Amino acid sequence: MIRSLFIVFILFSCGSLQSGEEILRKSITFHDPEEKWGKLQEKIRVRSDFVYPNTSLDGLMIGLDNAKQLVSYYNLSFDQEILFTDSTCTVISGDKTCEQAAWTKNFYHFILGLPMTLKNDDGIIHELTLDTTFHGIPSYRVAIDFEKENWHFYFDKVDYHLVGFAFNKNFEVKAEEILTEELIEIDGMNLPKTRYWWITTDSLAPIYSGKDEIIGSSTWVHTY
Repeated sequence: MIRSLFIVFILFSCGSLQSGEEILRKSITFHDPEEKWGKLQEKIRVRSDFVYPNTSLDGLMIGLDNAKQLVSYYNLSFDQEILFTDSTCTVISGDKTCEQAAWTKNFYHFILGLPMTLKNDDGIIHELTLDTTFHGIPSYRVAIDFEKENWHFYFDKVDYHLVGFAFNKNFEVKAEEILTEELIEIDGMNLPKTRYWWITTDSLAPIYSGKDEIIGSSTWVHTY
């Protein structure tokens, strides 16, 4: 009898967890209650301060016109400006080529737009989720697989805001772990303001890499 009750309890506990899709949907509702992300046309100011593996302190201006699929990357520290459309790239200033800066287009659009950018991406969202903690914060963990990367996203158990995420590239042992802190209101959305980055491996304690934070935004007026 006791064994039967225990099995029923385990089945009920597993069945009571929400699916990855459900948790993601609730998080997007928290961060973008008016569904503004798809129509966003803003220049977002970002301060980037990293200490490992290289030291860098950069001021960035990221332009996002999501309706037209435009991304502009401007590094104020090096006067490097590049404009990306859906299919083209133009170097406006600076000595980096489009090939050298290509990663900035998808990276900043994806990271700044989390969790909304997960909605229409190519990742496979796992149905099963995990009730856990992330940096001591009670969270739901949602696993999402991309072509060459595994990602885990952590969402607050109370209001479903994005607590943090972790990923590895090409399924390597080396991985990165990111904790978000605070929110900043941009065009009706509640975006994560600060991200703290760590590099992790199976054999070493996490190494603090640095942080980046949104410090403000303004409407992106352009003629492209």
